[in-house]
Amino acid sequence: MSTESRNTERPEAPERITEEYRMLHRVAQVLQTEGDLMGMLQSVMKTLTGFEDLRVENKAGIFLANNNRKVLELLTTYGEFSDEFLEKDREIPYGDCLCGRVVESGELLMSENCFQDPRHERLYDDMTPHGHYIVPLKSGTEMVGVLFLYTRTHPAWYQHSREVLYSIGGLIAAAIQKKRIDLELSAYRDQLESLVEARTAELKQTNQKLQSEIEGHKNTQDELRRSRDQFRDLGNQIQEIREDEKARIAREVHDRLGQALTALKIDVIQVGKKLESRLPDLKTRIDGMTGVIDDTIESVQQIAMELRPPVLDAFGICEAIAWQAREYESRYPLRFEVQCAELPVALEKGLETALFRVFQEAVANVVRHAAATRVSVRFVVEGERLVFSIEDDGRGIRPEDIDNPASLGLVGIQERVHPFKGMVTFSGKPEQGTAVTVTLPLDAGSKP
Repeated sequence: MSTESRNTERPEAPERITEEYRMLHRVAQVLQTEGDLMGMLQSVMKTLTGFEDLRVENKAGIFLANNNRKVLELLTTYGEFSDEFLEKDREIPYGDCLCGRVVESGELLMSENCFQDPRHERLYDDMTPHGHYIVPLKSGTEMVGVLFLYTRTHPAWYQHSREVLYSIGGLIAAAIQKKRIDLELSAYRDQLESLVEARTAELKQTNQKLQSEIEGHKNTQDELRRSRDQFRDLGNQIQEIREDEKARIAREVHDRLGQALTALKIDVIQVGKKLESRLPDLKTRIDGMTGVIDDTIESVQQIAMELRPPVLDAFGICEAIAWQAREYESRYPLRFEVQCAELPVALEKGLETALFRVFQEAVANVVRHAAATRVSVRFVVEGERLVFSIEDDGRGIRPEDIDNPASLGLVGIQERVHPFKGMVTFSGKPEQGTAVTVTLPLDAGSKP
C-alpha cells in the first residue's frame, strides 16, 4: 500500500474537519482583500503554515506554469530558503521532481520524507529531512501553477485534508488569474491612452502646420478650403481609430474578463456546495461572493456594450437605435418613439456608426439641457434622400446656442455627417422642444 493511500485511511475527528474548513474560510477571506498579488499570496502562505494539524512548517512557495516553455517558474516563497535552492529551482521542467509531476498530472501529491521518496529528485547540501504537500493551482481546466508546502516528516493526512487543499488551490488559481486580467486591462487602458495622446499630438502638430499655411495664404480661398478639408480628414481618421479601438477593447473586455469571471464563479459555487452541510456561515459568505461576481460580470457586459454595442455591427442602425432607446428609458425619465423605415440600400459601416453616435450625442444634450419627457426618432426615406431626426418636448434650444461656435456638441454632430455629404439643421422654440435633423443623399453611405 502506498504512503498516500495508507494515510488517507486514518480516522478523522469532527473538530479537525471543522478546523480545516475554518482555515479554508480564512484563505478565502485573504484572497478577497485588495492589494498587490505578492502581498496577497504571502498572506495566504502565512495562513497555511500556521495550521498545526497538517504539520506544515514555516516554509512554502508558489510556481507559475509556463505552458509555452513547459517549465514552472518560481514566483514567490515564504520562509527561509537557501541561496542554492533559490538559484537552482528558479525553473523546474514539467515532469521533474515533485512539482513538475503535479503540473503534468493536475493531481495533489504528498511526500513523507525527501530522502526516502525517489520522486524527490532535487537534493541540496544543507537539506534536512522534510515532507511535502504539492497542491495543483487550477482555474477551471487551466493549470496555473503549483503550491508547495514543507511539512515535518510523515505528516498527518486525511481525506478532508485533500478536499480542503484542492479547494485552496482552486481559490488561489482564480485569484492569480483575476490579478493577471486586471493587469492586462490596465495595460490595454494605458495603450489606448498612449494612442490617443500620440494621435492628439499628431493632430496638434498637423493643426499647427495648417495654421501656418493658412496664415501664409490668407488671401487664397482655395488654400483655405484645402486646409479645412485636411483638418476634417484628420478628425475623421481619429474618429475611425477611436471606434476601432473601442470595438477591440470591448471584445477583449467581454471575452477575456467575462470568461475568467465565469470560471471564478463556477469554482466558488463548487466550494460552496462542498461546504454547505459543514459550515453554513461560510456558505453565506460564498453566496455573497457569487453575488459580487454576478454584479461584476454585468458591469463588464455593460462596459463592453457602451464601448461598442455589438447589435450595431450584427443588425444595423435601426436595431441599434431601438436597443439604445430601451437602455436610455431604463436610466432616465424619458420615453422614446422610434420609427425606422426599411431602407432600399444597405448602409456602409462608417455611416451607420456616424448616425448612431449622432443619436447618442443628441440624447445626451436632451438629458443635460432639455428637461424633456419624450423623444421621437425618425429614420425614413424621402424621395432621393435619407432623413434622420431626433425631436424632444423639452425647453427648446435658443437661436444663439445654435450659432455659438463653443457649442462643441452641435459642431461634433455636423462634423460626423460631413464626410457623407450630410446636412444638419437644429431648430427649436421655447418650451416646445428641439429638433435635430440630418439629411443625406440616398447613395451617400450605401455599400458598393
